[in-house]
Amino acid sequence: MSDDHHIPTAASDLNPEPGERLARPFTRFAKLSSSGGIVLLLMTAIAMIWANSKYADSYNEIFYQTKTTIAVSIAPDHADSGHGDVDTHASDPHSSSHDDDHHESADDSPIEDAADAIEETVEDLSMVVGDDHHDDGGHGGHGWQPVTEEPMWYQQHSSALWINDFLMAIFFLVVGLEIKREILCGELASPKRAALPIFGALGGMIGPALIFVAFNFGKETIGGWGIPMATDIAFAVGILAMLGSRIPNSLKVFLTSLAIVDDLGALVVIAVFYTENLEMAYLGYAGTVVAILMFMNVLRVRWITLYLVLGLPLWYFVYMSGVHATIAGVLLAATIPAHARVNAVNYVFSTRKALDVFANAHDDPEFDVTESSERRAAVNAIIHNSRMVLPPLHRIEHVLHPWAAFVIIPVFALANAGIPIHGGITENLSDPAAIGIILGLSVGKPLGIIALCYLACVMGIASLPRGVSWRHILGAGMLGGIGFTMAIFIANLAYANSASHLEHAKLAILVASAISAIGGAAILLTCKSKPEPEPESMGPLIDDDEDD
Repeated sequence: MSDDHHIPTAASDLNPEPGERLARPFTRFAKLSSSGGIVLLLMTAIAMIWANSKYADSYNEIFYQTKTTIAVSIAPDHADSGHGDVDTHASDPHSSSHDDDHHESADDSPIEDAADAIEETVEDLSMVVGDDHHDDGGHGGHGWQPVTEEPMWYQQHSSALWINDFLMAIFFLVVGLEIKREILCGELASPKRAALPIFGALGGMIGPALIFVAFNFGKETIGGWGIPMATDIAFAVGILAMLGSRIPNSLKVFLTSLAIVDDLGALVVIAVFYTENLEMAYLGYAGTVVAILMFMNVLRVRWITLYLVLGLPLWYFVYMSGVHATIAGVLLAATIPAHARVNAVNYVFSTRKALDVFANAHDDPEFDVTESSERRAAVNAIIHNSRMVLPPLHRIEHVLHPWAAFVIIPVFALANAGIPIHGGITENLSDPAAIGIILGLSVGKPLGIIALCYLACVMGIASLPRGVSWRHILGAGMLGGIGFTMAIFIANLAYANSASHLEHAKLAILVASAISAIGGAAILLTCKSKPEPEPESMGPLIDDDEDD
């Protein structure tokens, strides 16, 4: 995840209030590039300890046994039925507080018959809101509530599946926004600049996949070949940030771009190879929503809320089609406008006119802005102009990035990293899938990255960034072996029907990620600091291929 450049503001020159002084350490922590990785690591440790403690049953109950249902219903018309309200505390969910002849009189009401049928179906499916455990009718505390409405649509999942299918769709929306931004105006905008991370990402996907296939060919675990292809951008870039100024900034850009291309490759793998039983009708509905979103983009609709609202039915249609629901986040990101409503010239002109109102501010520096309607209007104009000069893509990314880094990904880790270790670690890691994952991430990743990068340089397609050596590339390649969240995500898809293989795969991912993190950091710490050239020695500021 990219971070905004630090630009000083007027607030930085003001004396902070006592509350601001107390909050400053937390604010500073939240702005650190590595802080997301630290929170992620903490949640992982909590999940591992929790799942292997005496409270392991509560972990499974919260994330895997408790069912949560989201339903859309039409309430039946009770006005003509002659029945009173349903007693939700009765032991029989079909009983009425009105009289003992409820079931007999229900024959006269088709709506009531439909409602009863729905209730029986829901009870058979253990449909619950908040808890799927019920006895004696399930009435008590978090007990089952009888359904008195005919559900038009409902989805029932465990908490872990809601996290993996819905929350991660929001995360992939952020990933999609980053990919689009980099392609339009970032490191991937220029073919020459993009060549090295693209080749590195391809090598980082092919190498691990080949190693995994070599250890799992002909075995039932072969379906996990896509697991070691993934790179966790938060952890990888976070470790680079913790190494500080000894790491060239160009290497950070290279690894970030490589991880973004790797995420794009992982999305393609998920959509093509981990999708079964396609429902073409729902794919058509999803395509219709995407077409509407694209048409809105063409018409230069900039109302962000409308895009996000249409993202909900898009998610549902993609989910029902059989394609993993997280792809909806990427599709939505592709349609978000990347052009501002106000161009730079108009922004500068209007902002300068607003600032002219404060031309005499030095005469009365203590003057309260709120005491002047003219100055209030000027401030509001500056705020409005500043919003309009930022494209919707950047505004959504700016808002969602902290939620993705500090809420969604840590919650995902908490729900998925709780791996119960039955027996010894050696026994769990002797699984062919575990061996393929560990070697794929810790060996295949760096070798594949450095091999394809070297090939691109030999062919003259790319060149090493300024201040970066091949040892730097090897260290960055090792950090690329930190699969973690993305690898766990793909493992959930690959071994959805095999709990034992899934546990072994998750444990192998954690071990391989730890090896890659330690090895990559150690290699980079041994690299000699290679100072980047001063601006005057960098040559022309515009690349030769800028117009390509």
